[in-house]
Amino acid sequence: MAIGPWEIVIILVILVIIFGAGRLSQVGGAMGKTVHEFRHAVDEQPRAAPAVPAAPPVTCPACQAANPASNRFCSACGATMAPATEVIVATPMVEATPTAVPANTCPSCATDNPPGQPFCGQCGTRLTPAAA
Repeated sequence: MAIGPWEIVIILVILVIIFGAGRLSQVGGAMGKTVHEFRHAVDEQPRAAPAVPAAPPVTCPACQAANPASNRFCSACGATMAPATEVIVATPMVEATPTAVPANTCPSCATDNPPGQPFCGQCGTRLTPAAA
């Protein structure tokens, strides 16, 4: 059963009674804007995130090993990479729950380090191999 012209007229009369003649044009305009914005959002291509440039590796002054730029301590010998000039914000300590610590996680600062690395790259703590 298709909607004929008389059914459309009846629906429009009911809408005019409910909203009023002036308000009906505002409701129609708002619906048109909503449909337009929805279609525009659907057709819009997602933007690619800007690529973050990778920082070049930093060479340790003591052993000449290459380290990521984020390391404050050498991952090979534990020497300080640069003087501590950055501001460190204190965060509240959270009581640790007894869980198994993977071999590459620092027991002091909980930083994940590459396997086989003897010193933590963030705090310089000696990493002990996990007991087998």
